[in-house]
Amino acid sequence: MHRELNIDLGDLIGNLPGMAFRCLNDRDLTIIYASRGSESLLGYHPKDLVEKKAFRKIVHQDDLARNFEVLNQLSTASPRYRLIYRIRTAQGNDKWVREEGIGIFSETAEMQFIDGLLTDITDHKIAEMALQQENTRLKSSMGQRFRLEQIIGKSDAMQRVYDLILTLAEKESSVIITGESGTGKELAAHAIHSLSNRSKNRFVPVNCGAIPENLLEREFFGHKKGAFSGASSDKPGYLELARGGTLFLDEVGEISLNFQTKLLRGLDGIGYTPIGGKDLRRSDFRLICATNRDLAALVRQGKMREDFYYRINVVPLTMPPLRDRKGDIPLLIDHFLKAGAPKDDPPEMSAALRLKMESYSWPGNVREMKNVIDRYLTLGRLHLQDVLPQARPAHQEDELPRDTTDLAQALDAYESRLITAALQQCRWKKGETASLLGLSMRTLQRKLKKHGIT
Repeated sequence: MHRELNIDLGDLIGNLPGMAFRCLNDRDLTIIYASRGSESLLGYHPKDLVEKKAFRKIVHQDDLARNFEVLNQLSTASPRYRLIYRIRTAQGNDKWVREEGIGIFSETAEMQFIDGLLTDITDHKIAEMALQQENTRLKSSMGQRFRLEQIIGKSDAMQRVYDLILTLAEKESSVIITGESGTGKELAAHAIHSLSNRSKNRFVPVNCGAIPENLLEREFFGHKKGAFSGASSDKPGYLELARGGTLFLDEVGEISLNFQTKLLRGLDGIGYTPIGGKDLRRSDFRLICATNRDLAALVRQGKMREDFYYRINVVPLTMPPLRDRKGDIPLLIDHFLKAGAPKDDPPEMSAALRLKMESYSWPGNVREMKNVIDRYLTLGRLHLQDVLPQARPAHQEDELPRDTTDLAQALDAYESRLITAALQQCRWKKGETASLLGLSMRTLQRKLKKHGIT
Protein backbone atom coordinates (compact mmCIF):
# COMPACT_ATOMS: atom_id res chain seq x y z
CA MET A 1 0.00 0.00 0.00
CA HIS A 2 2.80 2.40 0.94
CA ARG A 3 4.62 1.60 -2.29
CA GLU A 4 1.51 2.42 -4.31
CA LEU A 5 1.32 5.82 -2.60
CA ASN A 6 5.04 6.48 -2.93
CA ILE A 7 4.64 9.22 -5.53
CA ASP A 8 7.67 11.04 -6.86
CA LEU A 9 6.81 14.58 -5.79
CA GLY A 10 9.56 15.95 -7.98
CA ASP A 11 7.92 14.54 -11.10
CA LEU A 12 4.49 15.69 -9.91
CA ILE A 13 5.66 19.27 -9.30
CA GLY A 14 7.63 19.26 -12.53
CA ASN A 15 4.49 18.48 -14.50
CA LEU A 16 2.46 21.28 -12.96
CA PRO A 17 1.44 24.11 -15.32
CA GLY A 18 3.75 27.00 -14.51
CA MET A 19 6.80 27.08 -12.24
CA ALA A 20 6.94 25.95 -8.62
CA PHE A 21 9.73 27.57 -6.60
CA ARG A 22 11.29 28.17 -3.22
CA CYS A 23 13.23 31.36 -2.51
CA LEU A 24 15.04 32.81 0.48
CA ASN A 25 13.45 35.67 2.37
CA ASP A 26 16.50 37.83 1.78
CA ARG A 27 16.88 41.28 0.22
CA ASP A 28 16.89 39.88 -3.33
CA LEU A 29 14.52 36.90 -2.85
CA THR A 30 17.20 34.49 -4.08
CA ILE A 31 15.78 31.39 -5.82
CA ILE A 32 16.99 28.08 -4.31
CA TYR A 33 14.57 25.72 -6.09
CA ALA A 34 12.72 25.92 -9.42
CA SER A 35 10.65 23.25 -11.16
CA ARG A 36 11.01 22.24 -14.81
CA GLY A 37 8.15 24.57 -15.68
CA SER A 38 10.69 27.39 -15.59
CA GLU A 39 11.74 26.46 -19.13
CA SER A 40 8.33 26.98 -20.74
CA LEU A 41 7.40 29.94 -18.53
CA LEU A 42 10.64 31.94 -18.45
CA GLY A 43 13.00 30.24 -20.88
CA TYR A 44 15.44 29.36 -18.04
CA HIS A 45 16.55 25.85 -17.12
CA PRO A 46 16.07 25.31 -13.36
CA LYS A 47 19.87 25.18 -12.92
CA ASP A 48 20.15 28.63 -14.51
CA LEU A 49 17.79 30.05 -11.90
CA VAL A 50 18.91 28.32 -8.71
CA GLU A 51 21.47 30.38 -6.80
CA LYS A 52 22.16 32.47 -9.92
CA LYS A 53 18.97 34.49 -10.19
CA ALA A 54 16.77 36.39 -7.78
CA PHE A 55 13.26 37.71 -8.13
CA ARG A 56 14.52 41.28 -7.68
CA LYS A 57 16.41 40.92 -10.98
CA ILE A 58 13.62 39.36 -13.07
CA VAL A 59 10.48 41.05 -11.70
CA HIS A 60 9.46 44.26 -13.51
CA GLN A 61 10.86 47.25 -11.61
CA ASP A 62 7.47 48.96 -11.39
CA ASP A 63 6.01 45.89 -9.63
CA LEU A 64 8.79 45.21 -7.14
CA ALA A 65 7.57 47.57 -4.41
CA ARG A 66 4.09 46.02 -4.36
CA ASN A 67 5.55 42.49 -4.20
CA PHE A 68 7.79 43.32 -1.24
CA GLU A 69 4.92 45.11 0.49
CA VAL A 70 2.70 42.01 0.32
CA LEU A 71 5.48 39.65 1.44
CA ASN A 72 6.41 41.89 4.37
CA GLN A 73 2.86 41.63 5.69
CA LEU A 74 2.92 37.81 5.94
CA SER A 75 2.81 36.29 9.42
CA THR A 76 2.39 32.91 11.07
CA ALA A 77 -1.29 33.74 11.45
CA SER A 78 -1.65 34.80 7.82
CA PRO A 79 1.10 33.14 5.76
CA ARG A 80 -0.64 32.84 2.36
CA TYR A 81 -0.62 35.43 -0.40
CA ARG A 82 -1.52 36.05 -4.05
CA LEU A 83 0.16 38.46 -6.50
CA ILE A 84 -0.18 39.48 -10.15
CA TYR A 85 2.81 41.16 -11.79
CA ARG A 86 5.18 41.25 -14.77
CA ILE A 87 8.31 39.12 -14.98
CA ARG A 88 11.21 39.19 -17.46
CA THR A 89 11.97 36.07 -19.53
CA ALA A 90 15.41 34.89 -20.68
CA GLN A 91 14.56 36.34 -24.13
CA GLY A 92 14.08 39.79 -22.59
CA ASN A 93 10.28 39.86 -22.90
CA ASP A 94 7.77 40.57 -20.13
CA LYS A 95 5.06 38.11 -19.14
CA TRP A 96 2.16 38.63 -16.77
CA VAL A 97 2.10 35.95 -14.05
CA ARG A 98 -0.07 35.02 -11.13
CA GLU A 99 1.90 34.01 -8.02
CA GLU A 100 0.25 32.07 -5.22
CA GLY A 101 2.35 31.02 -2.27
CA ILE A 102 3.00 30.67 1.43
CA GLY A 103 5.62 31.97 3.83
CA ILE A 104 7.65 29.35 5.76
CA PHE A 105 8.43 30.51 9.29
CA SER A 106 10.95 29.37 11.93
CA GLU A 107 10.10 28.52 15.53
CA THR A 108 10.87 32.13 16.41
CA ALA A 109 8.23 33.33 13.91
CA GLU A 110 10.85 34.61 11.46
CA MET A 111 10.01 34.02 7.80
CA GLN A 112 12.87 32.07 6.23
CA PHE A 113 11.53 30.82 2.90
CA ILE A 114 8.74 31.51 0.43
CA ASP A 115 7.17 28.63 -1.50
CA GLY A 116 5.02 29.49 -4.49
CA LEU A 117 3.67 28.66 -7.92
CA LEU A 118 3.87 31.00 -10.94
CA THR A 119 1.36 30.63 -13.79
CA ASP A 120 1.24 32.52 -17.08
CA ILE A 121 -1.78 34.86 -17.40
CA THR A 122 -0.41 37.08 -20.18
CA ASP A 123 -3.24 36.45 -22.65
CA HIS A 124 -5.88 37.07 -19.99
CA LYS A 125 -4.14 40.26 -18.83
CA ILE A 126 -3.79 41.61 -22.38
CA ALA A 127 -7.50 41.05 -22.99
CA GLU A 128 -8.32 42.74 -19.69
CA MET A 129 -6.15 45.78 -20.49
CA ALA A 130 -7.66 46.04 -23.97
CA LEU A 131 -11.13 46.15 -22.39
CA GLN A 132 -9.99 48.80 -19.91
CA GLN A 133 -8.47 50.82 -22.75
CA GLU A 134 -11.72 50.67 -24.71
CA ASN A 135 -13.72 51.74 -21.65
CA THR A 136 -11.35 54.65 -21.12
CA ARG A 137 -11.66 55.70 -24.75
CA LEU A 138 -15.45 55.58 -24.54
CA LYS A 139 -15.38 57.83 -21.46
CA SER A 140 -13.74 60.62 -23.40
CA SER A 141 -14.64 59.97 -27.03
CA MET A 142 -17.04 62.68 -28.22
CA GLY A 143 -15.75 63.50 -31.69
CA GLN A 144 -13.84 66.68 -30.95
CA ARG A 145 -13.39 66.70 -27.18
CA PHE A 146 -14.06 69.96 -25.38
CA ARG A 147 -12.89 68.70 -21.99
CA LEU A 148 -11.33 65.74 -20.22
CA GLU A 149 -12.12 65.43 -16.52
CA GLN A 150 -11.57 69.00 -15.23
CA ILE A 151 -9.38 70.15 -18.14
CA ILE A 152 -11.09 72.53 -20.60
CA GLY A 153 -10.02 72.96 -24.24
CA LYS A 154 -10.67 71.80 -27.79
CA SER A 155 -7.52 73.02 -29.57
CA ASP A 156 -5.17 70.63 -31.37
CA ALA A 157 -2.63 71.13 -28.58
CA MET A 158 -5.15 69.99 -25.97
CA GLN A 159 -6.34 67.05 -28.11
CA ARG A 160 -2.75 65.80 -28.04
CA VAL A 161 -2.65 66.27 -24.26
CA TYR A 162 -5.92 64.31 -23.89
CA ASP A 163 -4.58 61.43 -25.99
CA LEU A 164 -1.41 61.20 -23.90
CA ILE A 165 -3.35 61.37 -20.63
CA LEU A 166 -5.58 58.49 -21.79
CA THR A 167 -2.51 56.44 -22.74
CA LEU A 168 -0.74 57.15 -19.44
CA ALA A 169 -3.87 56.26 -17.45
CA GLU A 170 -3.50 52.68 -18.68
CA LYS A 171 0.15 52.43 -17.59
CA GLU A 172 2.01 52.42 -14.27
CA SER A 173 5.10 54.34 -15.35
CA SER A 174 6.18 57.46 -13.49
CA VAL A 175 5.16 60.71 -15.23
CA ILE A 176 6.79 64.14 -15.19
CA ILE A 177 4.44 66.99 -16.14
CA THR A 178 6.14 70.17 -17.29
CA GLY A 179 4.77 73.57 -18.24
CA GLU A 180 4.52 77.15 -17.14
CA SER A 181 2.84 78.12 -13.90
CA GLY A 182 -0.95 78.10 -14.22
CA THR A 183 -1.23 75.70 -17.18
CA GLY A 184 -3.08 73.00 -15.23
CA LYS A 185 -0.36 70.50 -14.31
CA GLU A 186 -2.21 69.25 -11.22
CA LEU A 187 -5.45 68.88 -13.22
CA ALA A 188 -3.56 66.68 -15.71
CA ALA A 189 -2.12 64.57 -12.89
CA HIS A 190 -5.56 64.17 -11.33
CA ALA A 191 -7.03 63.17 -14.71
CA ILE A 192 -4.40 60.42 -15.12
CA HIS A 193 -5.29 59.15 -11.64
CA SER A 194 -9.06 59.36 -12.13
CA LEU A 195 -8.94 57.37 -15.39
CA SER A 196 -6.56 54.71 -14.04
CA ASN A 197 -7.08 51.49 -12.11
CA ARG A 198 -5.97 53.36 -8.98
CA SER A 199 -8.90 55.79 -9.04
CA LYS A 200 -10.61 54.08 -6.10
CA ASN A 201 -7.67 54.99 -3.87
CA ARG A 202 -6.25 58.35 -2.89
CA PHE A 203 -4.74 61.06 -5.03
CA VAL A 204 -2.22 62.71 -2.68
CA PRO A 205 -0.96 66.12 -3.88
CA VAL A 206 2.20 67.51 -2.27
CA ASN A 207 3.57 71.02 -2.82
CA CYS A 208 7.27 70.29 -2.32
CA GLY A 209 8.19 73.97 -2.37
CA ALA A 210 5.97 74.72 0.64
CA ILE A 211 7.55 72.22 3.07
CA PRO A 212 10.45 73.48 5.23
CA GLU A 213 13.66 71.48 4.87
CA ASN A 214 13.56 70.25 8.49
CA LEU A 215 10.03 68.85 8.06
CA LEU A 216 10.48 66.95 4.80
CA GLU A 217 11.27 63.58 6.37
CA ARG A 218 8.40 63.83 8.85
CA GLU A 219 5.87 64.84 6.19
CA PHE A 220 6.86 62.17 3.68
CA PHE A 221 7.63 59.24 5.99
CA GLY A 222 5.38 59.99 8.98
CA HIS A 223 6.27 59.55 12.65
CA LYS A 224 5.59 57.31 15.62
CA LYS A 225 4.01 58.36 18.88
CA GLY A 226 6.59 59.94 21.18
CA ALA A 227 9.15 60.46 18.39
CA PHE A 228 9.46 64.13 19.39
CA SER A 229 7.78 66.66 21.62
CA GLY A 230 4.14 66.99 20.57
CA ALA A 231 3.96 63.63 18.78
CA SER A 232 0.98 62.36 20.78
CA SER A 233 0.04 59.68 18.25
CA ASP A 234 1.29 57.88 15.15
CA LYS A 235 0.92 59.91 11.97
CA PRO A 236 1.25 58.47 8.46
CA GLY A 237 3.36 60.31 5.90
CA TYR A 238 2.57 61.05 2.28
CA LEU A 239 4.04 57.74 1.10
CA GLU A 240 1.70 55.81 3.37
CA LEU A 241 -1.34 57.97 2.52
CA ALA A 242 -0.80 57.29 -1.19
CA ARG A 243 -0.82 53.50 -0.72
CA GLY A 244 -2.66 51.93 -3.67
CA GLY A 245 -3.22 55.36 -5.22
CA THR A 246 -1.19 58.20 -6.73
CA LEU A 247 1.45 60.44 -5.16
CA PHE A 248 1.67 63.80 -6.94
CA LEU A 249 4.81 65.83 -6.23
CA ASP A 250 4.31 69.40 -7.43
CA GLU A 251 7.38 71.66 -7.67
CA VAL A 252 9.55 68.54 -7.41
CA GLY A 253 12.60 70.61 -8.36
CA GLU A 254 12.48 72.28 -4.93
CA ILE A 255 13.36 69.09 -3.00
CA SER A 256 16.81 69.41 -1.42
CA LEU A 257 19.76 67.24 -2.45
CA ASN A 258 19.97 65.70 1.02
CA PHE A 259 16.35 64.56 1.03
CA GLN A 260 16.44 63.36 -2.60
CA THR A 261 18.66 60.47 -1.44
CA LYS A 262 16.25 59.38 1.28
CA LEU A 263 13.17 59.81 -0.89
CA LEU A 264 14.74 57.82 -3.71
CA ARG A 265 14.98 54.76 -1.46
CA GLY A 266 11.24 54.98 -0.78
CA LEU A 267 10.44 55.44 -4.47
CA ASP A 268 12.60 52.50 -5.53
CA GLY A 269 10.92 50.07 -3.14
CA ILE A 270 13.95 49.74 -0.83
CA GLY A 271 11.80 51.25 1.90
CA TYR A 272 11.59 54.03 4.46
CA THR A 273 11.35 54.28 8.25
CA PRO A 274 8.96 56.66 10.04
CA ILE A 275 10.63 59.04 12.49
CA GLY A 276 10.89 57.27 15.85
CA GLY A 277 10.26 53.87 14.27
CA LYS A 278 12.45 50.86 13.61
CA ASP A 279 10.52 48.87 11.04
CA LEU A 280 11.26 49.30 7.35
CA ARG A 281 8.10 50.09 5.39
CA ARG A 282 7.24 50.02 1.73
CA SER A 283 4.29 51.54 -0.08
CA ASP A 284 2.78 50.86 -3.48
CA PHE A 285 1.76 54.01 -5.37
CA ARG A 286 1.87 55.64 -8.81
CA LEU A 287 4.33 58.55 -8.93
CA ILE A 288 3.52 61.71 -10.88
CA CYS A 289 5.71 64.81 -10.59
CA ALA A 290 5.36 68.34 -11.93
CA THR A 291 7.68 71.27 -12.38
CA ASN A 292 8.04 74.56 -14.25
CA ARG A 293 11.84 74.38 -13.96
CA ASP A 294 14.46 72.84 -16.25
CA LEU A 295 15.37 69.70 -14.28
CA ALA A 296 18.22 68.75 -16.62
CA ALA A 297 19.76 72.16 -15.89
CA LEU A 298 19.40 71.51 -12.14
CA VAL A 299 21.34 68.25 -12.62
CA ARG A 300 24.11 70.09 -14.47
CA GLN A 301 24.22 72.70 -11.70
CA GLY A 302 24.52 70.03 -9.03
CA LYS A 303 21.15 70.92 -7.50
CA MET A 304 19.51 67.59 -8.36
CA ARG A 305 20.92 64.08 -8.14
CA GLU A 306 21.22 62.36 -11.50
CA ASP A 307 19.72 59.09 -10.21
CA PHE A 308 16.77 61.00 -8.71
CA TYR A 309 16.27 62.81 -12.02
CA TYR A 310 16.12 59.57 -14.02
CA ARG A 311 13.74 58.01 -11.46
CA ILE A 312 11.12 60.76 -11.84
CA ASN A 313 11.74 61.68 -15.50
CA VAL A 314 10.31 58.56 -17.16
CA VAL A 315 7.38 59.70 -19.36
CA PRO A 316 7.10 63.46 -20.04
CA LEU A 317 3.82 65.34 -20.49
CA THR A 318 3.97 69.04 -21.41
CA MET A 319 1.03 71.36 -20.73
CA PRO A 320 0.87 74.08 -23.42
CA PRO A 321 0.65 77.75 -22.38
CA LEU A 322 -2.62 79.58 -23.03
CA ARG A 323 -1.04 81.84 -25.65
CA ASP A 324 -0.43 78.72 -27.78
CA ARG A 325 -4.10 77.66 -27.64
CA LYS A 326 -6.04 80.88 -27.94
CA GLY A 327 -8.90 79.03 -29.58
CA ASP A 328 -9.69 77.64 -26.13
CA ILE A 329 -10.13 81.09 -24.57
CA PRO A 330 -13.89 81.39 -25.38
CA LEU A 331 -14.52 77.97 -23.83
CA LEU A 332 -12.58 78.90 -20.71
CA ILE A 333 -14.36 82.25 -20.41
CA ASP A 334 -17.78 80.56 -20.54
CA HIS A 335 -16.67 77.89 -18.09
CA PHE A 336 -15.39 80.34 -15.47
CA LEU A 337 -18.35 82.71 -15.94
CA LYS A 338 -20.79 79.87 -15.37
CA ALA A 339 -18.83 78.48 -12.44
CA GLY A 340 -18.52 81.81 -10.66
CA ALA A 341 -21.98 83.32 -11.14
CA PRO A 342 -25.29 82.45 -9.41
CA LYS A 343 -27.42 79.94 -11.33
CA ASP A 344 -30.36 82.38 -11.56
CA ASP A 345 -28.19 85.24 -12.84
CA PRO A 346 -26.54 84.23 -16.14
CA PRO A 347 -23.37 86.30 -16.66
CA GLU A 348 -22.83 88.39 -19.75
CA MET A 349 -19.65 89.61 -21.39
CA SER A 350 -19.55 91.84 -24.42
CA ALA A 351 -18.05 90.75 -27.71
CA ALA A 352 -15.54 93.60 -27.53
CA LEU A 353 -14.37 92.49 -24.08
CA ARG A 354 -14.08 88.89 -25.23
CA LEU A 355 -11.99 90.03 -28.16
CA LYS A 356 -9.75 92.02 -25.85
CA MET A 357 -9.25 88.95 -23.67
CA GLU A 358 -8.33 86.90 -26.73
CA SER A 359 -5.64 89.39 -27.69
CA TYR A 360 -4.08 89.37 -24.22
CA SER A 361 -0.89 87.34 -23.71
CA TRP A 362 -1.96 85.69 -20.40
CA PRO A 363 1.48 85.30 -18.81
CA GLY A 364 -0.22 83.63 -15.83
CA ASN A 365 -2.10 81.22 -18.12
CA VAL A 366 -5.42 79.63 -17.09
CA ARG A 367 -4.96 80.45 -13.40
CA GLU A 368 -4.59 84.14 -14.28
CA MET A 369 -7.71 84.04 -16.47
CA LYS A 370 -9.77 82.52 -13.65
CA ASN A 371 -8.64 85.24 -11.25
CA VAL A 372 -9.46 87.96 -13.80
CA ILE A 373 -12.96 86.60 -14.42
CA ASP A 374 -13.56 86.30 -10.68
CA ARG A 375 -12.75 90.00 -10.43
CA TYR A 376 -15.02 90.76 -13.37
CA LEU A 377 -17.91 88.97 -11.69
CA THR A 378 -17.26 90.89 -8.48
CA LEU A 379 -16.80 94.35 -10.02
CA GLY A 380 -19.14 94.02 -13.00
CA ARG A 381 -16.53 95.45 -15.34
CA LEU A 382 -13.07 94.63 -16.60
CA HIS A 383 -10.15 96.70 -17.81
CA LEU A 384 -7.18 94.40 -18.13
CA GLN A 385 -4.61 97.07 -17.36
CA ASP A 386 -6.54 98.10 -14.23
CA VAL A 387 -6.99 94.55 -13.02
CA LEU A 388 -3.48 93.38 -13.86
CA PRO A 389 -1.24 96.43 -14.16
CA GLN A 390 1.85 94.29 -13.62
CA ALA A 391 1.06 92.03 -16.58
CA ARG A 392 2.27 92.75 -20.08
CA PRO A 393 -0.43 92.96 -22.78
CA ALA A 394 0.18 91.19 -26.03
CA HIS A 395 2.42 92.93 -28.54
CA GLN A 396 0.61 94.53 -31.43
CA GLU A 397 2.17 92.15 -33.89
CA ASP A 398 0.71 89.19 -31.95
CA GLU A 399 -2.78 90.39 -32.90
CA LEU A 400 -2.00 90.18 -36.63
CA PRO A 401 -1.28 87.13 -38.78
CA ARG A 402 2.35 86.25 -38.09
CA ASP A 403 3.18 85.65 -41.75
CA THR A 404 1.89 88.92 -43.21
CA THR A 405 1.29 92.63 -42.60
CA ASP A 406 -1.22 92.87 -45.45
CA LEU A 407 -4.10 95.16 -44.38
CA ALA A 408 -6.87 93.08 -46.03
CA GLN A 409 -5.71 89.92 -44.31
CA ALA A 410 -5.41 91.70 -40.97
CA LEU A 411 -8.98 93.05 -41.30
CA ASP A 412 -10.24 89.57 -42.22
CA ALA A 413 -8.58 88.13 -39.11
CA TYR A 414 -10.11 90.84 -36.92
CA GLU A 415 -13.58 90.34 -38.47
CA SER A 416 -13.39 86.57 -37.89
CA ARG A 417 -12.50 87.02 -34.24
CA LEU A 418 -15.19 89.66 -33.71
CA ILE A 419 -17.89 87.41 -35.22
CA THR A 420 -16.71 84.45 -33.15
CA ALA A 421 -16.82 86.53 -29.97
CA ALA A 422 -20.34 87.74 -30.81
CA LEU A 423 -21.49 84.15 -31.42
CA GLN A 424 -20.09 83.16 -28.04
CA GLN A 425 -21.96 86.00 -26.34
CA CYS A 426 -25.21 85.02 -28.05
CA ARG A 427 -24.74 81.32 -27.30
CA TRP A 428 -24.32 80.63 -31.03
CA LYS A 429 -27.81 81.86 -31.93
CA LYS A 430 -27.33 83.32 -35.39
CA GLY A 431 -30.35 85.62 -35.33
CA GLU A 432 -29.24 87.33 -32.11
CA THR A 433 -25.65 87.48 -33.38
CA ALA A 434 -26.68 89.19 -36.62
CA SER A 435 -28.72 91.73 -34.63
CA LEU A 436 -25.84 92.38 -32.22
CA LEU A 437 -23.42 93.01 -35.10
CA GLY A 438 -25.93 95.06 -37.12
CA LEU A 439 -25.88 92.59 -40.02
CA SER A 440 -28.60 90.88 -42.01
CA MET A 441 -28.90 87.10 -41.57
CA ARG A 442 -27.81 86.61 -45.18
CA THR A 443 -24.68 88.72 -44.68
CA LEU A 444 -23.82 86.86 -41.49
CA GLN A 445 -24.23 83.50 -43.24
CA ARG A 446 -21.93 84.66 -46.02
CA LYS A 447 -19.26 85.82 -43.56
CA LEU A 448 -19.49 82.59 -41.56
CA LYS A 449 -18.86 80.64 -44.73
CA LYS A 450 -16.04 82.99 -45.74
CA HIS A 451 -14.19 82.54 -42.43
CA GLY A 452 -15.00 78.85 -42.04
CA ILE A 453 -16.82 79.40 -38.74
CA THR A 454 -19.13 76.49 -37.87
